[in-house]
Amino acid sequence: MKNSLFIFLSILIFNCNSNNEISTNSRYSEFINGNSITSDINFMPEEIYSINEVQEPQLKLKLITEEIYPCINYGIATTVFTNANELIIRFDELIIPELCLTAIGSAMSYIDLTDNITKITFINGDVIDSYSIEINEEKVIIEPFETNFTKLMYTKTFRIPENSLAYVCGTNTNNTEIYTDFLTILEKKPNFTTFEFEGEGRIPYPESSDGHWVNHPSKYFRYTNIEEFYNLENILDDFLKNVIEENSGVTIAIYGWNNVNY
Repeated sequence: MKNSLFIFLSILIFNCNSNNEISTNSRYSEFINGNSITSDINFMPEEIYSINEVQEPQLKLKLITEEIYPCINYGIATTVFTNANELIIRFDELIIPELCLTAIGSAMSYIDLTDNITKITFINGDVIDSYSIEINEEKVIIEPFETNFTKLMYTKTFRIPENSLAYVCGTNTNNTEIYTDFLTILEKKPNFTTFEFEGEGRIPYPESSDGHWVNHPSKYFRYTNIEEFYNLENILDDFLKNVIEENSGVTIAIYGWNNVNY
């Protein structure tokens, strides 16, 4: 009796799972064409700049293969569909470059992500993954519905605030005061206000410097006067000439939300 009950339940569960899979695939049958790639995919939302000029950040979905390839410039060929508020991404094949940049790395691709999207569906062969997504001015929040071959790298990602900047500084061990000295200059500017990214989420600016003897935490500012922001280039140049000695192991960077960096 117990064995019969176990067999019955097993068949019932299998049939339910099979029916769900068939139902899901049927819903997306018009998008399935047999194309696929072999690697699992990591992905995350990211705001990027397409050109080296002044521009607002563009929200994208970054796709990265888990598999590592012999050239760092492999790409991922996808076909993208939009069905109302659903973004459907089909993986077609790897893009193998004619000219190999000789360093190993993952294959990558970027997909445009608009604010009205509330669901993301990935199709690889006949395997389907899906996620909910909420996009607002502060954050992008993604939660899984069903996952098989994809992995979300960050559930919550902060957006880059308009008219903001990041102050990033690294020093040697014997001149750490330089970090505070330039920070004080920024804090005293009446059109600049410090802020923090509050709560859980990936911060879109560097969180600290990197590669120095002392890597200081980054500081974030909003500004109300664009000319004051542009004037930071002159202020930084003067600080360099008057304070920072050559080969002292110090770097200072200002990253602006509009792709203007000093």
